[in-house]
Amino acid sequence: MTPLRIAAALACFAAASYAMAQSAAPAPAAVPATPPADTSSCGKPDPHPGRLASTGKLRGWNKEVNDWQECMKKHIQGLQAKADAAVKQANAAVADSNAAIASYNATVKDLQAQAEAAK
Repeated sequence: MTPLRIAAALACFAAASYAMAQSAAPAPAAVPATPPADTSSCGKPDPHPGRLASTGKLRGWNKEVNDWQECMKKHIQGLQAKADAAVKQANAAVADSNAAIASYNATVKDLQAQAEAAK
């Protein structure tokens, strides 16, 4: 095979690969209808004791609700930290992919220029 045919074959292969890489992205996954399960270790407070409950019982219930709220804030902060780390990792993967595609496109362009120059 001559160098011209090799360059032409590589250019055709590169163009075909580029066209396949530009195909439409798959549809996003459906959002689940049910909310995710609570993964916290915070115990939920008892239901409100009612408007006729004693002052002591209402104070106890308010303290229980406040304790639960603080526990949930800590839990949510932990989840947010994990989510932020995952987003950073995903952004790094996208940047790597974009750099690889740019390198690939530059190689294809060079091969096409070599094929045109050899004509």
